[in-house]
This record gives sequence, C-alpha cells and structure tokens, in this order.
Amino acid sequence: MTPEAINPRDFLPLNYYPWPNLVNPHLEQMGRDMESWIDNDYTFLTPEQITKYKKMRLHACTACMWPDLTYEQTIPCNRFMLQYVVLDDQLEDLSLEEKQQQRARCMEILNGAPPLPEENAIYQHLALLRDEFRAFMPEIWMKRFIRYFYLTFRYGIEIEHSYKAANQPPPSFAVYKAIREYAVLMYPYLVLGEIESGLVLPDHIVDHCVIQRMMTLMVRIIVWQNDIHSLPKELAKGTEVFNVVFVLQRQYGLSLEDACKETLRIHNEDLEELLTIHREYREFGEYQEHVDKFVYYFGLGVQGVNTFYVQETERYLPGGKGFAWPEKTALNNNRMTT
Repeated sequence: MTPEAINPRDFLPLNYYPWPNLVNPHLEQMGRDMESWIDNDYTFLTPEQITKYKKMRLHACTACMWPDLTYEQTIPCNRFMLQYVVLDDQLEDLSLEEKQQQRARCMEILNGAPPLPEENAIYQHLALLRDEFRAFMPEIWMKRFIRYFYLTFRYGIEIEHSYKAANQPPPSFAVYKAIREYAVLMYPYLVLGEIESGLVLPDHIVDHCVIQRMMTLMVRIIVWQNDIHSLPKELAKGTEVFNVVFVLQRQYGLSLEDACKETLRIHNEDLEELLTIHREYREFGEYQEHVDKFVYYFGLGVQGVNTFYVQETERYLPGGKGFAWPEKTALNNNRMTT
C-alpha cells in the first residue's frame, strides 16, 4: 500500500461504534461563533492559517462529540476546542523552554489571573472559557478540568517534544502508549461529558481503580482513532514520529498497510475491554447512574469525533494540505501577543 492509497475510512468508517451518532442542534450558530472568533480574535494567525482553521470546522467536532449541550453550554466547550487545537498546532516548532513558559502562563490564567491586554486570543479565550465554565459548573469539576489541562500539557506536549525536536526515531510501543495517552490532549475534553449528563462524579469515584482504567481506555481509543485519521497528513510531514503506525512499523518491521491493520486491532481490543469492564463491574452503588452516564457520553464523543474526521473536516487531508502548519510570522507572535 502506498501512502496515497491510505484511506482512514477503510479502517474506521462512519457509525463504527456502538453508540448513537448525533449532532448538537446549535451546530450552525456554533459555526458562526467560531468563525467570528477566528476572524476577530485570532489575529496572530496568518491569513492562510485563518482560512485553514475555518475549513477545519472545529465547531462541528464540538457539536458531534457533545450533542446534548445547551447553547449556553456549547460556548465554552466550543471556545476550548478552538483554543487548545490552535495552541497545540502553533507551539509545534517552539523550544521546550518556550512551551514550558506557555504552560505556566496558561495555568496562571486558568487559576484566576487576568490575561494581559497585549496577550492574544490563546490567553484571552482561556480566561473567557474559564469564567464561562465557572458560571454553571461546580468547583470540584473546575479543579478536575484544570488538573487535566495541566497533565496533558506537562506530560503530553512537553514530553513528546524531545522526540519531535531532535527528529529522533519513534519510541518503543510501550513508551509510546504511556506518553501518547497525554499527548492526545483528550483528558480535559473527556470531562466535558459531565456537563451533558448533569452528574459530576465525586473525587473518590474518579479515583476508583475501575474508573481510572476505563478513563485510560477511553483516551487510548481516541489515540488510535486520531493516529489512523491523521496518518495521511503526517506522512506528508516526513519527520513525524508520534503516530502508532510509524511506531509499529519500526518495532515490528511491518508494512504501512499491516501497521494500520495492527493499529485497528489494538483499538478494537481496547474498545472491547472498556465495554466489558463497564458491563461487568456494577459496584458503584448510588453513583452507578453517574458512571453509566459518564461512559455513555464518552461514547457519544467517540462516535462523534469519528464522524467529524470522516465527513466534517479538512484538517487531515492527504499531503497535509488542510493543516495549519506553524509559520514564522505566526510563531514570532507566539509569546503570545496580538
């Protein structure tokens, strides 16, 4: 199989998962909101990047993943979708020290600091979504969301930096799994399902060994899914090593096609383990309904993000032509000022 022949839809087609495929009824207004933010607030981006982010239709990812949110609830979720995607994309080529500085500043703002007037939309919107979430979510949830943001930035974006910056060969599959769980940046998105359910899990339930295992599996399913769908884009870069297909190719001497098939097998194995654990372990007492809804709304998210990949976005077009690659003019502003 040649890179040009790879079609992620052959591995993960529409409606692949055992959960409903739904879309938020506020999809069109969410799109208008996001286009307005891109045009009027994300002014540090180049014109080409602005065009590409619009074509990505990231608001559709929000709408497909969280179909039951009210319009008020969609605003910070949609704002976060754009904010974290742009942040991750545009920090790609910065030094580790610069990434650490960005993380420290983001944490200050999430914990209450006001953004400076000269800081751009990355920070301005982080403060906005922080306040919007606080308007309708309890403090226990806010602390969880902020903690997961920290973990994914600190142990995802920063840890994978050395592999990307030095153009190192891919890590072993064992090491890759450990790092990629955070580098996919899914943990803070995962808890947005608690907004939909209206049932916030208490800390002692979240810390339960079964919940922790299910959350690991949830995030890993998204890892394998993302790696399959992003493969055509990453093959174009030529220097990308943080994709499980490349890891499996190198470690086991697999062809591109066989590595894709093995990725799908691993994905299906994790999915089956998640479903089995949820089906068989029913020992959460009064919190069983909370747990069931947590898993259900995660499932809607998994189905929804696959729908987004398959039919909504140009982000992962073959050859990388739909991706907003970092550009010098934008990176110069990534301190991050307007």
